[in-house]
Amino acid sequence: MRFDDPIEVLMKEHNKVLEKLSVVADSVESIQLHGFSGRAFQDLTNAASFISAEMRKHSDKEEIFLFPLLEKHVFESPNVLRHERREIWQAFNELMTSIKDVEDGRIHGTTIRELIQSSQEVVEKIRNHIIKENTILFPLVKRVLQSDEYEQLRKDIISVN
Repeated sequence: MRFDDPIEVLMKEHNKVLEKLSVVADSVESIQLHGFSGRAFQDLTNAASFISAEMRKHSDKEEIFLFPLLEKHVFESPNVLRHERREIWQAFNELMTSIKDVEDGRIHGTTIRELIQSSQEVVEKIRNHIIKENTILFPLVKRVLQSDEYEQLRKDIISVN
């Protein structure tokens, strides 16, 4: 693979997000095992902020550049992924609400449980989504896009990095 292969670029972005998802999962596990701590919460918050920023940029690349090319060849894949993304962002918004509640001191009997549940849901949904893209979508893209389309994808993806 060339360094600037568009699918490799997207997969590297996935790997960065997966690393931060591990931080979220580890932070949640720490809270579950040892109780709430400022350190675990800060790690979770920093990872969530990174994921939010990176996933939005990544999703935009796929929506703007990849999916329109793919839709010329297949119909269903982008629509399924778009639906999953909506679910991911809904879960992510719930996580960010839980984080904000803790940061603002709006803590009630279920706040930490909600933080844990929303974190776990985000981790699960994003990991599953990335697995689908890496194992189904990206190989499909490589099979169906014509060389000129793949080159255009490369130029577009590289231009925003």
